[in-house]
Amino acid sequence: MLQLRELNRRARALIPFEGARWSSMAELEAVADEAVRRLREERLRVATNAWERLAARFERRVDTNTTEFFDRAEHPAHRKLRAIRWLHVQNLVLFSYRRFLGLLSPLIQIAVASRSGGAARLLELASGSGQLTLSLARLAARKNVPIELTGSDIVPAFVNDASERARREEVAARFRVLNAFDLSSSLREGEVDVAFIVQSLHHFTPGQLAMMIAQVGAAGARHFLGVDGRRSLSTVASLPALCMLSLDPYFTHDALVSARRFYAEAELELIANLAAPGARVSVRSDRPFLSVLTVEYPQTRSGQ
Repeated sequence: MLQLRELNRRARALIPFEGARWSSMAELEAVADEAVRRLREERLRVATNAWERLAARFERRVDTNTTEFFDRAEHPAHRKLRAIRWLHVQNLVLFSYRRFLGLLSPLIQIAVASRSGGAARLLELASGSGQLTLSLARLAARKNVPIELTGSDIVPAFVNDASERARREEVAARFRVLNAFDLSSSLREGEVDVAFIVQSLHHFTPGQLAMMIAQVGAAGARHFLGVDGRRSLSTVASLPALCMLSLDPYFTHDALVSARRFYAEAELELIANLAAPGARVSVRSDRPFLSVLTVEYPQTRSGQ
C-alpha cells in the first residue's frame, strides 16, 4: 500500500525534473531534494477517488522526520555500539548476509568477466562498524567468489576499528576513510567495479543519495547497488516487533523510525535518474522486506 505505484506514476509525470541539468554536487543535491518533495506533494493532488486519497493521506501520516537515536550526536557511543551488534545478530538469524551477497553476485560476474577472470573490486559505502564488509568477505571466501572487498566510512574511528578486527580475525577485507559525497577525488579510475550501500539508504536525504550515486559514476565504477527496507505496511508492523526481542528500547525505537522512513521505490528511481543521466536504472522489490536499486553507468554498456 505504501508504495503508491500508480499515484507515483501520475505524480512523476507532472513534475518538471526529467532531464534536469546540474553542474555541481550542491546543485544536484538541491534538485533531488526538491524533486522528491514535489513528488510527495503531488501524490495527493492526482488522487482521483476516495480510496486513492485515503491511501495518500495515510502514507503521509506514516512518514516521519524523526531522527533515529543512532543518528543523534548526543546518543552515547556504547548504545550505538549495542545497536550495531543487535543488527548484526538480526542479519545472522535472518541469513541476510547471504541474501546481500546473492544480490551482488550478478554484478560481480559482470565485473569478473570485464577483468578477464580477475577479482571484482567492491566498495561498501558508509560501512560503519564493518560488520557487513567482514561478513561478505568471509562468505565470499567460503564460496570461492573472486572479489577484493573494501569498506569505507567518513568516521576514522569506525575505519580503524574495522581494520583492526579484519587483521585480528584474518579476514581478507580492507577499510579506508572515504567521503561518499566526494569519491572522485579519492578513487583512481578503475579502482572500483561495484559500489554498494546496504540497510542505510533511509539515513540519507534524497539530495545526499543523489550525490552518492553521481560520485560513484564519476569515480568510474560500473555499477551502484543500494539495498534497504521495503516501504510497506508489513515492514512497519513486523520490523519493530522483531527488534523488540532485543529488549533494547532504543534499537526498537530506531526500527520503527526506519520502517517509516524507507523510500518508496519510485522515489529511489527518480533520485537515481537525476543523479546518473543516461544510466540504466532499475528498482525492484525483493519480497517481503527489501527494495533493491541498481544503477548501471553508461560506460558499462559501451564496453569501456
